[in-house]
Amino acid sequence: MTDITFTTVGSRQKRLVDMGDETFAEITALPMLMPTAWVPSSTFNGRVYPDIEIQMIGTPTTAYVFQDSLDGVNFNDCNAWDRNGATLGSIAAAGRYRLPGSCYLKARQGAGATFLIRAGS
Repeated sequence: MTDITFTTVGSRQKRLVDMGDETFAEITALPMLMPTAWVPSSTFNGRVYPDIEIQMIGTPTTAYVFQDSLDGVNFNDCNAWDRNGATLGSIAAAGRYRLPGSCYLKARQGAGATFLIRAGS
């Protein structure tokens, strides 16, 4: 059985395989952003991350409406998905949600909550 270990360098996760002599070589670089604070009115560059998850902490005073963009300039409203897979046009409750990946993201509306964002492949 091949011994594989994971390590994080900066904000990127690396997968390493044992070479048989207790040394390791990288076999795959998995782009990953560990949970980090995000201000959703600022644009998040998620082009290299097909899987993007956010966590809203606290109840917002105004529901958040998210937008996505392929070029980072022209944004359109997009859906979010809750943990049960339900499609949401806006988010108004604390919890974890998925947003589209492989694009730029931001909120065009919303206030009063704190966010964490995590992205991976």
